Order: sequence, then C-alpha cells, then structure tokens
Amino acid sequence: MGLLDESIEPQSFLEANSKGQYIFELIQPILSKVVVALIVLLVGFIIGKLIGKIVHWFLRTLEINAHWKKLTGMTMRVESFLSGITSGIIYFIVVVIALNVLGLSEVIAKVISFGLICLIFISIILAVKDFIPNYIDGLRLHKRIKVKETVLIENMKGVVEEITWTDVKIVAENGDILYIPHSLFLRKGFKKVNK
Repeated sequence: MGLLDESIEPQSFLEANSKGQYIFELIQPILSKVVVALIVLLVGFIIGKLIGKIVHWFLRTLEINAHWKKLTGMTMRVESFLSGITSGIIYFIVVVIALNVLGLSEVIAKVISFGLICLIFISIILAVKDFIPNYIDGLRLHKRIKVKETVLIENMKGVVEEITWTDVKIVAENGDILYIPHSLFLRKGFKKVNK
C-alpha cells in the first residue's frame, strides 16, 4: 500500500460533521507513515554511526593501520575507511526501510539505487584514474628511497619525511613541506644526496 493509498473511504467534505475532523481523517494515515519513517531514519542513523564507531574501535584494537603499514610500507587509515563503509551501508539500508514504510520503496529505491551505483562507479573511475598509476609508481619508488633520506629533485633538496600510497612528503631545506605524486617524482628524476 502506497503513501497516497486510502485505507478507509472518507466521506465527502460536504457530508462531514466537522471539517477539521474530515481533514484529520484524510491526513492521518499519511502523517502516521511519515512519522514512523522519520523515527526509522533517526534510529537507523544513530545505529549506523554507533556501529561505525564500534568497527573503528575494534579495528584500532587489532592495530590494522600498523599491520597495513608493515605489510605495504605505506600509511593509510584503513580503520577509518572500513568503518565509514560500514556506516554508509547501514545508512543506505535504513533509507530503503524508511521508503518501504512510506510505501515508496519499489520505484524510488530502484531510482536511488541506480543513481548511487552510477555515482559510486563514476567516483571509483575518477579516483582510480590517478590512484593506480601513482600506486604502481609508489611501489617502484618505495624500493629506491627510504624515509629520512635526502634527495634532490630538479633544483630542490629535501629530506623524505613520509611515503604514502600516492605521494612523497618532502621537507625542503628552507622548511617548506612538499607533497609530490609518485609519478611526477619518478618522471622528473631524483638523486640521493649524502648529507
């Protein structure tokens, strides 16, 4: 039964004893569904946030970030990423449940799902477009330089402070902090400098 379906055939406006009572009887089924859907959304978002925090805490106790850094040699906030994904999935499920309460789930859920899938697909393509080449170059670069080494790239000399998935953080001699993408770092060429 949809949001605008009438469960009881209301009497006509002219035959009603009270005009306010007639309007209330007309709006009451819709209003009750809207209130229930809002409660479902509120409780669901709270549960999603709570479960996301629990997943983050659990992964932090397992020291996933440290294991990831030891495994790959690069820093990434895996705990935050996975807890965010968990919360997002729960939020999506809650929205679908709320739409189901309103009786709009079938059509709107399909439209929203298609839109979200397209948005996620486009986002992944745009993110991966730069990420994959930088990541592959980072694997090559990770074998050639280490943190705390001094390097010369073009006319700039600095100390490698951090090597992440996509870039190298360099502290220049004048104190400037530079983030250079791996692909640019390799393309420009660099030399290790002894202090």
